Amino acid sequence: RAVSHLLHLLDTGIRPHRAWVRIPVSLQGERTSTFVEPGRTVYGRLKESDAVPGVIDPSLWVGYAWADQPRNSATVVVTGTDVEVITTEAEKIARRYWDAREDFGYGVPTGDPDWTIDEALNVGKKPVIISDAGDNPTAGGAGDVPFMVERLLAREELRSGERTAIVAAVPGAEAVQTCFAAGIGAEVTVSIGGVLDPVNGAPLEITGTVHALLRDDPIGGDVAVVKTGGVYVIVPTRRRPYHRLDELEALDLRVPEHDIFVVKLGYLHPEYRDIATAALMALSPGGVNPDTVSLPYHRVQRPLYPLDPDMPDPDLTPVVFEPI
Repeated sequence: RAVSHLLHLLDTGIRPHRAWVRIPVSLQGERTSTFVEPGRTVYGRLKESDAVPGVIDPSLWVGYAWADQPRNSATVVVTGTDVEVITTEAEKIARRYWDAREDFGYGVPTGDPDWTIDEALNVGKKPVIISDAGDNPTAGGAGDVPFMVERLLAREELRSGERTAIVAAVPGAEAVQTCFAAGIGAEVTVSIGGVLDPVNGAPLEITGTVHALLRDDPIGGDVAVVKTGGVYVIVPTRRRPYHRLDELEALDLRVPEHDIFVVKLGYLHPEYRDIATAALMALSPGGVNPDTVSLPYHRVQRPLYPLDPDMPDPDLTPVVFEPI
């Protein structure tokens, strides 16, 4: 879309104006998904502005909620040839987002990690998917906090192997080397995680058997799977998010066969949503803890929703930038 617009402007010689609005709202993607309301409608109605003569492109960004920076906020930019039109559309989009701010939610039941494990074990159908959202590397987390592995192994039914879980993933380069040296089926004691983000999680020592090995994954490097009790921990050399079922199957792991699948993502990707008998979000420790209201911001522009829930209505008058 961007390239198409660029080529059109180059071909026609049009130098567009831009109407910009800062919306003093800081919500993360986990709360603004377009799969559920109000995100579905707020983003869906951008098409209305697409069709307005004088508009080239209307854009709405929710911002980056974990940035302790003055620029932390949602933003509207409408590009076009008619200043009055793009100003009107930008303010309309900004107002729509502002008015919906209190209605944005997580889309799935959300709570502390132990609560999500309790709920998952009580569902009774496989698989229940838990988002380890606080350590989500696709949102900027380190991806190596082993907290959820520790909490799973604290449950007797998982520690004994009566119930099973997969954790994707907790990196550990030395652990992977140990697993490759030992071979599939060997018992190993290795340390995982706690290197990239020692603030939110110390390294965790686990003992188990090597379930699978994979050489030269383009993202994670060499990868091992260690089975400790009933918990299968994917251990890549480098931090790595997992988005598809075939990535798990390459490690001899079939998610539907297990009670719980813990994945370091926020909102779930389509294949995971399709197979989940239930989906939960853990407000887990990490660099992108979804409970942003509890974080110690110092540099953001205040007032800012939801840090200041009772703030007055803001001035959403657009600023117009002339063509360069």
